[in-house]
Amino acid sequence: MLKVLHPSPQVLVISERRLQALIRLGIWIGTVSVFYLVVLNGASFADGEPAAFGEGRHWEWLLLLFPLFLLPYLFNCIRALLRSDELIFDGGSRMVSRRSQPLAAFGDIRELHLRAVNGTCEEFCLSATLGDGRHITLCESSASAAITALADEIAVLVGVEVTRGA
Repeated sequence: MLKVLHPSPQVLVISERRLQALIRLGIWIGTVSVFYLVVLNGASFADGEPAAFGEGRHWEWLLLLFPLFLLPYLFNCIRALLRSDELIFDGGSRMVSRRSQPLAAFGDIRELHLRAVNGTCEEFCLSATLGDGRHITLCESSASAAITALADEIAVLVGVEVTRGA
């Protein structure tokens, strides 16, 4: 969930709520812990008798690699907890900055693009297309109504159109 602040009429500050990141981190760590508890403590039966995990079957050790797909989610949660990832749209200076580092001038932004992440409608990504063809990811959110309203608000501030795509 994103936190949107308006310190002044021409300034928009977007940041991720740390509590949400902490809750997500807890869920992912809990999921991985339960997975390993079930896999490592679960007994498989060979010839009617319980056998220890991996005993005689090397392919079972591949199960331990399964939670690796969660690493990007875990890193994003930790990143959101450790540092402020504020995105600032300053209408006065006509600049977009993140962590006090300028990303782009309003004049360099050609359009905003709102698309579903990984082709699903559960999470949306808002990015900016610059005049030189580069794309800058601005924010991601799971609430479609909130991210759509935010994209429209940013488009009005910057003076560009929002394109929506899959």
